[in-house]
Amino acid sequence: MGLLFYFSVIRDTILNFFQNGIWVLGFFYLLIKIFENAKLKHFSKYVIAIVLGILFINAIWVNIDRFKYIN
Repeated sequence: MGLLFYFSVIRDTILNFFQNGIWVLGFFYLLIKIFENAKLKHFSKYVIAIVLGILFINAIWVNIDRFKYIN
């Protein structure tokens, strides 16, 4: 496997994470702007961190799964 393949996997992981993560950030940004509540703002920070963590693990998992079909 060439170096180009590894760069492709890393690039796809980053792109997948940011393409899905922007929807999470946009949703909670609009939610906080519509409902101005201190508890909601505090709670959404934790939810954003958890969801972005799950999306990052998913992006890595999907792109590592590509190795299974190469070998």
